[in-house]
Amino acid sequence: QPDKTMFGTIRKHKTWLWVLIIAFVSVSMVAFFSDGSSLFDSNNRGSGELGYIGTRPITSTEYLASLAELKTDYLLKTGQMPPSDENTQRTVEQQTIVRVFLDHKLKEMGIEPSEKAVAMLMHEQIREIPLERIESEFLQPHGLTKEDYLRYVRKEAAIQQLRAAAASGARLVTPGQAEELFRRDHQELAVELASFWATNFLDKVVITNGAIGAYYTNWLGQYLIPERTILSFVEFNASNYLAKADEQIARQYTNLNALIDEDYIKRGGTNFFKDTNGVPMTEIEAKTKVKEDVRLGFGLQEARRAAADFGNALFDAKPDANKVENLAKIAAEMSLIVKVTKPFDRTTGLEEFPDSDLSTGRAEEREAFHDVVRREADKLTTERPIRFNPIPGLHSVYVIAKKGTVARELQPLDKVSEKVTNDFRKFVSQQLARTAGQTFHTNLTNALAQGKAFDAVCATEKVPVIKVPPFSLATQTITNLDARINQNLLKNIASDMKVGDTSPFLPFSQEGGLILHLKDRPKLNDTGVKEGLSTYLTNIRQARYNEAFNAWLRKAVEQARLQFPQRDTAINAQPPKK
Repeated sequence: QPDKTMFGTIRKHKTWLWVLIIAFVSVSMVAFFSDGSSLFDSNNRGSGELGYIGTRPITSTEYLASLAELKTDYLLKTGQMPPSDENTQRTVEQQTIVRVFLDHKLKEMGIEPSEKAVAMLMHEQIREIPLERIESEFLQPHGLTKEDYLRYVRKEAAIQQLRAAAASGARLVTPGQAEELFRRDHQELAVELASFWATNFLDKVVITNGAIGAYYTNWLGQYLIPERTILSFVEFNASNYLAKADEQIARQYTNLNALIDEDYIKRGGTNFFKDTNGVPMTEIEAKTKVKEDVRLGFGLQEARRAAADFGNALFDAKPDANKVENLAKIAAEMSLIVKVTKPFDRTTGLEEFPDSDLSTGRAEEREAFHDVVRREADKLTTERPIRFNPIPGLHSVYVIAKKGTVARELQPLDKVSEKVTNDFRKFVSQQLARTAGQTFHTNLTNALAQGKAFDAVCATEKVPVIKVPPFSLATQTITNLDARINQNLLKNIASDMKVGDTSPFLPFSQEGGLILHLKDRPKLNDTGVKEGLSTYLTNIRQARYNEAFNAWLRKAVEQARLQFPQRDTAINAQPPKK
């Protein structure tokens, strides 16, 4: 719906809101598309570092134009830039390359949208808002221009024509078929579950003589300390670039304090701004926090540029850029500090490698960032120990190099006896849970054949019963469901059952399993079906349409031998052989 887009929001708010959203909500995003990255160095134009369409390298000019269009599309739909985490970056890179390819196909197929089609799409997106206002208030703060938007909207109109042509063979769904699918997806199911979890059998585990030693011997792999990596790294903290950030803010905003004051009032003052404990901030605290977030956002952008300059200097090191000692050498020349991690593996360690301000209160973000560092470190080798492209965090940017490794080692039993004992107890309790579930199913089948009720049999044998609120295949979240139960698996199994049916024992995970009993399938309300069918039919037709276009696109990409950029090996990329 138009009112859910960025431009729907324009009609309800003033410039101050989006200025603050850009900085306050998206502090970690502002440097995401920094042109300082070595990936876009002018020397790389046409080098193939950005991928290939067949044997033709994609140039940085093509890439950056499509990247601007992708940013425009994201901004239109969400009102902000994509997050700066590594996974999102890679996704954006791939989507940008696909957009370059679509531009190539549009030209190849001679698809050029009419001015009427472009005007209609523009009206749908921005209504009557002057384009100059769109540029000044919403595009320019993100480094976009009116020309980027016009190029984007023209290409979008052309892609719509391409989609229509490519998906013309999509199988249509009739109203009758749609109603059948709607009833299947929205049919509610009333289910009872007999549960058998390993935790309920821990007190029944008996440890005999020699059992712990035998378990240790059989599962030695669990007690190996894996090979660990040691990294050297240089951190570019946003807080070190606040002076430059202030200069950028002064150039872009003539009166930031006034914008913050207005934003504070419009958001409801102390009712909106809260600290990490959920306690409302005072007016001074809230405004100070917003201003600091704005400064850190711009500081991160400057940090990203500095990190890219350092990465470029490493890449240009002579005679061989791929020497780990270059990190310390170039850092010393640029008056930068090199830090070293303790040995870490793919799941643990890196405690001394936090992103700034993530050491307390933000464990999930910290772990996600550590996972990125671990994955990137795992790609480094003795021959290619340096990652020239910086790794962005929430408040710092990093350049890393592999300093060394520590060989794996087996921990002796006396050192890990407590862990081995706990592992043994858990293993045996899991076996006991599965055995109990299978035995109960046999007894349950006999009792049901004699006319006894499911819950009555469970009560007699003291088996815990979970009564699940009615749900359907369309239910997004089943309330009050045990976290150990995969709700999608539960929905799929229950939907294939008839009223009164009971499933065999189903091992839902290593933690245990369940026996399902379908108690009822409440009759669907015909009025509700009629009301929901129109939207459902539109959605399912659109889904089929999208499936057809995506199938066409996959085939076209394969035939064109489209190659995506490999960020970590890009500096040595060679054109594919003809």
